[in-house]
Amino acid sequence: MATTPDRRWRPPPPPVRASSAVAAVGWCAFAVYLVVQARLGSALIWNDSTVYVSMARRPIWSLALWAGPRPPLTPLLIKAVGGPSALVTTQAVIAALCWGGLAWTVGRLVDPGWRRVTAVFVILGFATTLPVTMWNRSELSESLSMSLLALVFAGFIWVSRRPTWPRVGATVVASLAFAATRDAQVWTVGMLALAAGVYALTRFPVSRSTAVRAGVLSVCLLGVVAACEWGTLASHRTTSDTADVLYVRVFPFPDRVAWFAAHGMPEGLRIDQLARETAAPPGDAKVVGIPAEDTAFDPLERWIRTDAGHTYLLWLVTHPGYVLGEPLQRPERAFNFAHGELAFYAPAHALASPLTDVLWPPLLGLLVLSALALYLGIVSEAWRYRPWCMVAVLTLVGVAAMLVAWHGDGQEVTRHTVEGFAQVRLGVWILLTLGLLGSADPGPEGPAGGTGTSLSETALSQTALSETALSGASTGPGAGGPSGTEPPPDP
Repeated sequence: MATTPDRRWRPPPPPVRASSAVAAVGWCAFAVYLVVQARLGSALIWNDSTVYVSMARRPIWSLALWAGPRPPLTPLLIKAVGGPSALVTTQAVIAALCWGGLAWTVGRLVDPGWRRVTAVFVILGFATTLPVTMWNRSELSESLSMSLLALVFAGFIWVSRRPTWPRVGATVVASLAFAATRDAQVWTVGMLALAAGVYALTRFPVSRSTAVRAGVLSVCLLGVVAACEWGTLASHRTTSDTADVLYVRVFPFPDRVAWFAAHGMPEGLRIDQLARETAAPPGDAKVVGIPAEDTAFDPLERWIRTDAGHTYLLWLVTHPGYVLGEPLQRPERAFNFAHGELAFYAPAHALASPLTDVLWPPLLGLLVLSALALYLGIVSEAWRYRPWCMVAVLTLVGVAAMLVAWHGDGQEVTRHTVEGFAQVRLGVWILLTLGLLGSADPGPEGPAGGTGTSLSETALSQTALSETALSGASTGPGAGGPSGTEPPPDP
């Protein structure tokens, strides 16, 4: 018996929007640009590069790899891909994927069409700025760190829209990779864990399922902090960073030396004498280092290895004015930091993006953009929705991350604080984009703290009511419908 083909009507596939095609082509051009820029010259090898390569040669089960002189993720990537040439290409590809994922995520927050394309291009444009892309040619951790920063933003935006278990898990994995790239970023993850915990507590009376997921996210992020901090403490790799801070921000100042001496630091008088004998180059901060050959400072060196870190944390906690004001002092109290010029780390013939001056503004421009983003967020009521609030939290955490990185080391502060600067600028641009273009999808639970439905669900419910009304009108008395049935009121 012959079978007849299934002739049931099937809806045609949705047409490909011209705007979607333009966005896809834009991302492809962006990816090609990153790869070409990364391979424009030979890989840049720095002092830290030799440390990463040395760690990468260790066996995968070696403690020296997981708790070595640097965090483990960059050495693991070097071990996986091999030489510097393969590394720079891999870093560019990872950057293209991560920033493309964030661009798509932000695009989903606005209406489809050209508004969405605009949102995508804002993120991709920011990702082409030289302070973001210049690290792809260096055998350092900054390229991975920038890419994973984009992934962390994307994960927290998705979780804020709807905290499903897969999204929570993906955000935890992204945060783990981010924290395993640089020690200062462990503090960033810790602050986000605290924010997630506060949200879980405040959300519990309204939606227990959401609160549970947020609470699990907070606990898992704290686990990430504990795991990464174990590697930091086991390797004692922050000892030299603390010593650099003492050399440039404590030893040149007798009052600070007196405070540290009162809290257990030996050789205070010798340090003051050494500081008086040390001259500062014109335009630079004074750096009072310990002579390596002078055995009189052996007790001080032992104290730096054992107790300096805890004493320095106590100093920061008890001197909040120092925490906020010291980075503003001029000359900047740091050394070996190229006087704050990021271009020092940029490769020659870097194929710099023309968008750098616009999308990476100086401090005054950043303050103006921040004020405008806040104003537009209030006027457009974008601030009422959780993705906007989540990005605002990420931006504020970026400010704290800059302070953590700056206070965490006394040298190369320009390079060490660049991720915090990128986090703040990226957050401001996302907030500005949502304020200008509007938030199309506040998520299935509506505004932040509310219990409404998303715009799409509202539209579907209104359509269903309209269909019910028409159905009731056509099936009333005399039309075969139940007697006494009246159509519902027009919604």
